[in-house]
Amino acid sequence: MNDLKQLIEAVHASGVTIRVEGGDLKIKPVGVLPPDLKTRLREHKPELLALLQTKELEESMRRLEAADILLAISEDGDLRIVHTDADAHEAVQDGFTVYTPRDAYMYVTLTEHERLLLHKFKKGFGASIEWKRAEQ
Repeated sequence: MNDLKQLIEAVHASGVTIRVEGGDLKIKPVGVLPPDLKTRLREHKPELLALLQTKELEESMRRLEAADILLAISEDGDLRIVHTDADAHEAVQDGFTVYTPRDAYMYVTLTEHERLLLHKFKKGFGASIEWKRAEQ
């Protein structure tokens, strides 16, 4: 992982930004990246995609937490933004499950079957319990 971070830093040092868009790496501006870095990016593309997607999810989670926003997700995957207790109550009444941003971060790492089980479990507790991470 340290090698990947060094690769990303080398890309940035060359004046280029790298991000994930539509499941692919996007580099801007185009045509500036040195050929050796381009080759290294191709060699490590799957690992870079995973690392950058995780980083983007974590940044999104922190922004939502800072804004005190919750997410309501239906079993079909529909999403609602929850700003108030009234929004949360309405979402639960409409069959959604309310997640903290940290919950939602964990939710997207689950399989579809695991998500369904989690929805059922949370609904048994009023559809709003928080995900507890094991201390490391």
